[in-house]
Amino acid sequence: MSEWLAVDPYDLCEGLEKVSVHFEDKKLIETAKEFKYVRSNIPHKDTPLHDFETQISGCNCQTMCTEACLCNARFGPNYSTNHKILPELLTVSSVKPIFECNSHCSCHKTCVNRLVQFGVGIKMEVFTSEAKGHGLRTLEDIPSFSFVCEYAGEVLSDKEAQKRIDCLTQEDMNYLFVLKEHYSSGTVNTCVDPKYIGNIGRYMNHSCDPNLIMVPVRVDNNVPKLALFSRCDIPANQELCYDYSGQSDDRNCTEVDEGTRKPCLCLSSNCRGYLPFDPHILE
Repeated sequence: MSEWLAVDPYDLCEGLEKVSVHFEDKKLIETAKEFKYVRSNIPHKDTPLHDFETQISGCNCQTMCTEACLCNARFGPNYSTNHKILPELLTVSSVKPIFECNSHCSCHKTCVNRLVQFGVGIKMEVFTSEAKGHGLRTLEDIPSFSFVCEYAGEVLSDKEAQKRIDCLTQEDMNYLFVLKEHYSSGTVNTCVDPKYIGNIGRYMNHSCDPNLIMVPVRVDNNVPKLALFSRCDIPANQELCYDYSGQSDDRNCTEVDEGTRKPCLCLSSNCRGYLPFDPHILE
């Protein structure tokens, strides 16, 4: 006997997440959704596939992983037993790589070292703001250090990312996020753009005093997931925001003509006046 699963026609996530996410006005999905939904990063057609294809080895733990687990032993534990990221990993000074147990691990799916890979589990909605356009807010209380969602989209080569930056006009929305990781061999850029293909993270606005912080997390391969965690307790119906600069040292970039920069509307007491934007970030 065939079993039919009901599909929510108003779900922005197209049934791919554990929970549905709607526009505040559900009818807007017919005109306001301008992207294809994905749960996690996918390569752009011109992006080299090496990092996607190189799989990270797994552990042989039979039930729950301990500190002796191969995945934990690499760099130490990542999450508490109540599935929250360890607070020290949310500091700007933290450089510890985060590797979750993956599809090659034999441990149980409830292993404490599995979190970001399960995707969105918090009830949220996209709302309309007169000043900022769309924004994303939570519909439930979020405790500190909780995983909220990934910022996912197309992973671009530096060349394609720069091409998209160069084509931006004053009126365009810029969704491109460039993660710069520094190794002894040099700097590695991961360019993620959810403009055309992405997830619910694309609706988050910037704040100079954000309630979320972005942390790179790796699961099956070397392509980092840009995971957003709560840095404080967030009450229901509050807007979810992160710092577009990644709280980097160059977030006060002054090389851009102020006449071409977009004003920041976060209204926080430490607002820097303009949205972070560095057209030379890939140089």
